Amino acid sequence: MPKKKQPPCLEALALQAVGMFVREMGRLMIEPVCTVSRRDSAEGIRFLQAKLDRLNELLYASVPWYLFDKMAHQVLSSIADLIMETKSTFTKFESQENKSTFAIYDSMSLFVNHMNVVVKLTEVALHPHLRNIDFSLWPKIMRHVLFKNLHKMTGLEGLNLGSASGGWKTSDMERSIIQGVTSMKNLTSLCLCFDCTDHILSLVSLNCKKLQKLDVTASRSVTDRSVSYLQSCQKLKEVHLYRTSVSVEGYAQLLLKLPLLEDFGRCDEFGQVLEYVRSIAPCNTQFGFRIFQSRDVTTFHLNLLIEMCPKVTHVSIYHDERVSDLTVLAALDDMTELKLLSCDFFTDRVKQLLEMKGCALTWLHLEHVEEIDLNALIYISQFCPNLKKLVFYNCEFLDHTSLSMKKMTVPPFQNLEHIMCIADCGDTHLEFLLSNCFNIKFIQLGSSTGIGDQTMAKVLLRNPMKYLEKLKILYSDNLSMQTVHLLMTHCTNLRVLSELESWQGITAAELNSFRQYIKENNIDLDVRPTLSYY
Repeated sequence: MPKKKQPPCLEALALQAVGMFVREMGRLMIEPVCTVSRRDSAEGIRFLQAKLDRLNELLYASVPWYLFDKMAHQVLSSIADLIMETKSTFTKFESQENKSTFAIYDSMSLFVNHMNVVVKLTEVALHPHLRNIDFSLWPKIMRHVLFKNLHKMTGLEGLNLGSASGGWKTSDMERSIIQGVTSMKNLTSLCLCFDCTDHILSLVSLNCKKLQKLDVTASRSVTDRSVSYLQSCQKLKEVHLYRTSVSVEGYAQLLLKLPLLEDFGRCDEFGQVLEYVRSIAPCNTQFGFRIFQSRDVTTFHLNLLIEMCPKVTHVSIYHDERVSDLTVLAALDDMTELKLLSCDFFTDRVKQLLEMKGCALTWLHLEHVEEIDLNALIYISQFCPNLKKLVFYNCEFLDHTSLSMKKMTVPPFQNLEHIMCIADCGDTHLEFLLSNCFNIKFIQLGSSTGIGDQTMAKVLLRNPMKYLEKLKILYSDNLSMQTVHLLMTHCTNLRVLSELESWQGITAAELNSFRQYIKENNIDLDVRPTLSYY
């Protein structure tokens, strides 16, 4: 049986109370602010701003500094709830029949005034001593306020602006971004996708000398002009420039001038970058690059990678006919993570690569890889005994019965903690994978695995999965409450059991009864549906 829910610590309870306090204060502000605004709109704006400033001062004077980030997150969550609550009240009114034209106009005006107050409430969470904030977590209507008040968060170390306007209003947002980001002297991480520009980066490079990570993915307005700016940020370790306008020459200059650089993110031109560097730099030039992700490489590029970036630990490549032999990757002594896309397990010598290099791997991701049969799974288990994470995504599984390795010298998957299988596979494959991973913590199975009660019963009989924390099975025709009861009996550390709505053997009444049982017995188990695959 999963564990009981434990009482929250006093710190968590206090932060929740702060969020509730802010939400209640927001409700109390609405009526007086609207009353003042009806008489004089300008006075209403000043009245609201004064109240927000006082509330902001009260919050940050009453909470210890080391809880500022947690408090801001809790406050923003409460404001998001209040915004949804305010929206729902207007929706209910709007659904009523027989409204006069005057009533519709009056309700809309009132609704706009109410929304203005609760949205502006976002400002009370902002402070110069905040260290980290992620704009992408909050609704768009709140992000507008956050962007306008970037200049208030001068102490930030980590700033994720997300996709901003998605590239639609880059020029409109540039001023607010520049005004805020350029005053953040302690910034070490900045993410601004789609809407970053050369001008923004020029000012960031002048003012944010501690910057270590920069992600401007899909920002077409970032060009080679930014290369000289970024070269002045000598502490940069990660620079994500995928789908920007930076050229091969620009990438090469960054590689040559930034001594701590370890990661370009996805960079399909990386092989060409190494070729260019070879043409302009001494033959023995080497870099401390750690992460290599590309969908456009040849065997020649891989040999250059081995020679010029010998410290690479993570390799992610798309295989095609230009890569004649994958075993060339075995020369990377420090490689511990491998992701292969679009290849054949036996034909393209993936088996041989794992035999040569598997002992060092802790993470293996196979995507659109064919020729996966039970033999291939056994080879993976024997050649990669230290794997902690194993992913099969849209792979081709074959039902071969003859085994070429009858005796296994190493207990399979003893260190595996994370399995994801989004592929059409058979019960035999699943039983082998799941029955042997005694230390597994996370399992995710796709909608086409075909797993059912019988298979889960066999697996749990052999492997009770006492360390399992999360189980996501996206769809099944043959899973029912029988499996749920087995999991509740065996998996004492289970914390998340999601997508039960898509288990066809469970009726709506059974699911509601199970949720009620969890609530009544105070069981620490989350059975809410999720949407993400990773």
